[in-house]
Amino acid sequence: MSKLPVFVVAALASAALSANEVVVNGRHFTLPSGFQIELAAGTNLVQRPVSASFDTSGHLFVTDSSGSSEAPDQQIKHPSHRILRLDDTDRDGRFDKAAVFADQVMFPQGCLWYQGSVYVAAPPSIWKFTDADGDGIAEQRSEWWKGGTLTGCANDIHGPYLGPDGFIYWTKGAFAEQTHERPGRKTINDKAAHVYRSLPDGSELDLVMSGGMDNPVEVAFGPDGEAFFTSTFIDFSQPGRRDGIAHAVYGGVYGKHNRVIEDGRVKRSQEDLLPVMTQFGAGAACGLCRYESTAFGADYQNNLFATTFNLHKITRHVLKHAGASFSTEDSDFLTCSDVDFHPTDVLEDKDGSLLVVDTGGWYKLCCPSSQLAKPDVLGAIYRVRRVGGPPVERSNLGDLPNHVEDTYWKLKAAGQLRDRTQISTLLSHLERYTSNPTADNVRLARVAAESLGRIGSPAAVPQLLAAAARADDPFIAHSITFALIEINAPAPTRAGLASDSPGTARAALIALDQMDAGDLKPSEVLPWLDKSDPRLRATAEWVLGHHTPWGTELTESFRSQLRSPEISPVKRGALNAQLHLFADSSTTQGFLAELTSDLSMEASTRIAALEAISGAGLKESPDVWNSAIAAILSEPASKPELLTAAVHAASHGHSNSGVAKGLHSVAVNPGNSTELRLTALETLPPSELTSNEFDFLKRRLEASSPPNQRSMAAETLAKSKLTEAQKSEIAILVAVASPLELTKLLGAFDAGGSDALGQILLDSLEKSASARSLVPSQVTSHFGKFSEAIQVSAKRFANSINVDAARQGASLEALLTELKSIGGDIRRGQALFNGPKAACSSCHRIGYLGGEVGPELTNIGEARTERDLLESIVYPSASFVRSFEPSVITLKDGDQVNGIIRHESPEELTVATGPGPEIRIKRSNVADTKPGTVSVMPAGLADALTRTELADILTFVKTVRWR
Repeated sequence: MSKLPVFVVAALASAALSANEVVVNGRHFTLPSGFQIELAAGTNLVQRPVSASFDTSGHLFVTDSSGSSEAPDQQIKHPSHRILRLDDTDRDGRFDKAAVFADQVMFPQGCLWYQGSVYVAAPPSIWKFTDADGDGIAEQRSEWWKGGTLTGCANDIHGPYLGPDGFIYWTKGAFAEQTHERPGRKTINDKAAHVYRSLPDGSELDLVMSGGMDNPVEVAFGPDGEAFFTSTFIDFSQPGRRDGIAHAVYGGVYGKHNRVIEDGRVKRSQEDLLPVMTQFGAGAACGLCRYESTAFGADYQNNLFATTFNLHKITRHVLKHAGASFSTEDSDFLTCSDVDFHPTDVLEDKDGSLLVVDTGGWYKLCCPSSQLAKPDVLGAIYRVRRVGGPPVERSNLGDLPNHVEDTYWKLKAAGQLRDRTQISTLLSHLERYTSNPTADNVRLARVAAESLGRIGSPAAVPQLLAAAARADDPFIAHSITFALIEINAPAPTRAGLASDSPGTARAALIALDQMDAGDLKPSEVLPWLDKSDPRLRATAEWVLGHHTPWGTELTESFRSQLRSPEISPVKRGALNAQLHLFADSSTTQGFLAELTSDLSMEASTRIAALEAISGAGLKESPDVWNSAIAAILSEPASKPELLTAAVHAASHGHSNSGVAKGLHSVAVNPGNSTELRLTALETLPPSELTSNEFDFLKRRLEASSPPNQRSMAAETLAKSKLTEAQKSEIAILVAVASPLELTKLLGAFDAGGSDALGQILLDSLEKSASARSLVPSQVTSHFGKFSEAIQVSAKRFANSINVDAARQGASLEALLTELKSIGGDIRRGQALFNGPKAACSSCHRIGYLGGEVGPELTNIGEARTERDLLESIVYPSASFVRSFEPSVITLKDGDQVNGIIRHESPEELTVATGPGPEIRIKRSNVADTKPGTVSVMPAGLADALTRTELADILTFVKTVRWR
């Protein structure tokens, strides 16, 4: 055979590539060679499908959205969604008949057919729909599970999903507190995210996993019964990370770090959180299934398939054993170039094909990648097949070696049934692991430990402690320790503290700390602070950190060590790092004050004590702290490092007259750094400013000042008791203020003033480019205490800048077209992003650099379109990213704070209002808290930049990557 010409070879290669790029239903798809995609159900049958489930007869039940993006508390008043039953009557792979199985359904978040009924998570409950007379319509509906909470994103519940163990699983997201009674077992009461399970009759309610993530979504199961789940906001361990898939080991606690898993109500097996298995970035992972058939080929069997709503794709994940858990080999399986393709579910049909559910463009609620609600852009269901592949009945079990698979099931069943006759078998697997930790033995030991914990036999404790010595894998270590916690036998567990093995000692220490009957003593923990093993030291610190009543014992130990003349620099450094343990205990706070005030003490220890005070987060500083801080602030000879630490620590005690006097002395001293002087002034309570202080703050508003200094100066001026003359000077500066400080400066005029002052302010707003994109209510609220004539003028100006949604959308499209024609430069964009003019990096982080007031933007261009990104820049209040929603906090004196609530405790709220320091608000001072409508990100950036600069910023944010 003669060789083909080069151009023919190239053409054939191109054809081979393009064969996998197909257009179906108007959408452009790419999928692997040898696969095809076809429409399984079009808009004539489904409108906006969300999730689906087959029954045993081949009917497909589909939850179908009405397209409503109303707030959940409004949707529940008039539920408008539905459940459809689709049929493929001619068995050609395309559904040709649809009937409404149930209507008036609340916002659907999952679908499961099980034994004649359809179960749908519709927050705040899971509803059971039954067609008892066989006419294809559910005439019976009942609440199968009552979650009890309905939050603003409606992510309180997803599911349910049927496990191979006969349990029904579902997930809880959001952070609302739920309480669930369990007869004969401990009541569940916390705010954490969870995977729940129970038997179909509702009994045996159990927690599979807990976490600080926002939104765990779907659960799928491996061939050996192991559970996996998708989740958003679960991992921030590296730049660009966010969503992922995790292996849900029983009792495990996962990210992100969050107060809801740190308040003592969630049992923890270690100070660290269990890692995720697969990372998606900001992908909005949702649907998940395990592929059981061999129709795609043997190498596809038991793979996981996942949907990523933001990334418009189906991803493939080959499971690999990794210690006691799994890792995955990840690849794209099906991608779509259309930004309105939003896959929400993926499931396997009986013939081995995959169904992909595309919900369309309607979803907007709490979704930053879909902020332009498009209820008219309908969804569909697609089918993916292997070209020429024969239909294959899917199997129930996978292809793991049968002896391992069978053993897994037996070991799991022993725990599920709490079968005490299996204890010796379970212990034998722990013994095999202890003596020979092979790959098979570590996996079997983990599930054996899990079952021993559920059975609860104290006889298992010695073998569990022995196995802990080998447990260098986080998952086997978790299961062993969690088993000890569940067994709740302190006497045999305490023997582990005498072990020479760090793993055994650590497991015993944590178990005694977390078990209900542990009665751990401080004398049993303190010695571990000096151990050479870093994990033991970290565990001891973690345990001590949540036992504030132990303060007296800690104080005596630390005092004697820090004052020892033979203490080494390394030892002193280790002790300094542990001083935070004293901040919450009223009986030991005097020790921090003692260290701070002691001139004979090493400077490093005094600074460490001040840093512990600064990070305490107390609603009020004790007097002993105030006295010590005031002494340092008022001492001219204080070293700069010590003075800086004292100013930051004063944020807890600025109402104290001695502290306030000291802060003023720091602020007026030109020898101190600008940052330190600003922090001192910002820390003071509202007060009059001297002419020097006022001039200093006013100079910081200049465009050449760093963004954080401008923000701090504006915040301080707004809260200060300014004279009429000072307000007039600030009003003039409003005309040239950047968006970053404009909204803060306007707060300086909330107390009103003369008509002359009001007119100066209005004239400045008329000249201000930054004011063009303010929300009208932002303008009028600041004029509420001026005369009626000034208020009328202010309202007229507010109306002139009002932009309705239609005009806003048209303006955005026109601007995007203009920017594309200009073209942006990524390097210039980076300089603007980090520079003082745009000041984006003061609030947003890319990689390891930047602020944390707004969402991280690492790799954000993979999940959001140029239009979405431009909207967030030009109209930041049009939509809010989940976890960054603003709140309006009304204080009892009538003042309001607009910001993002970062942390909540029974005593206070910690609120981010901009790039400056977070502020703390006592709950006793709060009259009301409501969702805000105005973003913390300032509006008007588009008017403050040239069109070229805006194009540069957009190009940089869209294309920058961090790997």
